[in-house]
Amino acid sequence: MPIRKSASTVRVATLAQVAMEDIPSAARPVAVSFPSRYIPLFGLCLASVGIFGSVLLNRLHGHEIGGIPWPYISDTAKDPPQAGMFAFTMTVTSCIIALVVIINYGKAKNDIEIIFPPDMNNLGAKRNLYGLIVGLISAPNLGLLACYDTKRTPGLHLLFVILFFLPCIAYLFIVKSLYELLLHRANTAEKKSDDGSLNPVPYKSYTSLQTSLRWKRLICNVFLVAVTLYLPVGMSLVSDWQDYSNDVAIHTARAVAQHVSVLCLCCFFGSMYFDFGDLEFFIVQG
Repeated sequence: MPIRKSASTVRVATLAQVAMEDIPSAARPVAVSFPSRYIPLFGLCLASVGIFGSVLLNRLHGHEIGGIPWPYISDTAKDPPQAGMFAFTMTVTSCIIALVVIINYGKAKNDIEIIFPPDMNNLGAKRNLYGLIVGLISAPNLGLLACYDTKRTPGLHLLFVILFFLPCIAYLFIVKSLYELLLHRANTAEKKSDDGSLNPVPYKSYTSLQTSLRWKRLICNVFLVAVTLYLPVGMSLVSDWQDYSNDVAIHTARAVAQHVSVLCLCCFFGSMYFDFGDLEFFIVQG
C-alpha cells in the first residue's frame, strides 16, 4: 500500500524535478529533513539532563530541599545555578513535547485514512483530535512550572503543575486508546479473505506498533496510580502544601510518586520512537 506524502514532501519532490538553474537563486527552497523518531529521544535526553543536572548541582552546592529525605524535583531546582538550567531545559522540552504531539497527530491522521474505511474514519479521527488538543494544552505548562519555582512563586508553580499533569493523564489514555484501535484494525486487515489470500498489512512505517502499545499500556496504568497519589490523594492528606515539617512522611511519599510520574512521562514520549518509524520530518523554507 503506498504511503501518502505530506504537503512538504510533495513540494520538495516537485521542485527536485526542475533544473536548479531554471530557478532564480532568491527563490530556491532550503529543505532539511531528519528521522522523526529521534525527536522524542532528544526530548527524553534533554529532560533527563535537566532533572539529573538540577539534583546534582543542588547536592554540590548543599542547597535546602525542604527537609524531607526524598525531595520534590522542583525543590532541587529552586536556587541558582540549577534554577536557570532547569527552567531552560524544561521550556525546550515542552516545545519538543508539543512538536511530538503534532507529529503524532499527523501520522495517526494519515494512518486512520489508510486503515479505516470512509464510513469509520470518524471513529479514530475524534480521538486523535482530542489527543492533539489536550496534548497542546499540557505541554506549555511544563516550561511554566519550571520558570515559576517553588521558592519565589509557590502558588503559581502548583497551578502549572496541576495544569500540566491533569491534561497529561487524558493525553496518555487517549493516545493509548487510539493505538489500540489502529492495531485492532490492522490485525483485522491481516486476516485471510474469502479466497484464502492475505490482505495487505497497513502498518505503514511503524517500527513496532505492538511493542509501542505494550509499553504504553503499562506506562499509562502506572502513571495514573502515581499521579493520583501525588496530586489529589497526597494534597488532601497534607496540612500545608509549602511547609513540609508537619507531614514529612506524606510529603516524602508524594515526592516519590512525583518521580514515578515524571519517569512514566519520559518513557511514554520516548516510546514514540517505535511509532514514528521511518517517517521523515521536513523543514522547508522558500
